[in-house]
Amino acid sequence: MIMALIGVLALVFLLFWLMKKLNKRVMISDSRNMKILERINLGPDKMLLLVSICGRCMVLGVTSNHTEKICDLEQTEEELTRRDENGNPSFGESFKTVLSGMMGKNKDN
Repeated sequence: MIMALIGVLALVFLLFWLMKKLNKRVMISDSRNMKILERINLGPDKMLLLVSICGRCMVLGVTSNHTEKICDLEQTEEELTRRDENGNPSFGESFKTVLSGMMGKNKDN
């Protein structure tokens, strides 16, 4: 009876491990048209996402109950992520600039 219990427990752990491995494969998508470029957590279940869809970038506000497009960006994904020796800003700097510009527009309204 103890051997049967050990066998059932081993089977449960094996199934748990397999499901964990399979879920990782399902969650990782190799999408060419849609990418999450940056994620900023604002609090529990609240975040800002910078996403690229077919090369166009936009900022999304996401909560546990709602997703809303905040704005479309004029820059493309390549422009935001480019870093070269000519002084173009890095992606993080570009994102901070966009966010600060959005915050300035909201204060003016």
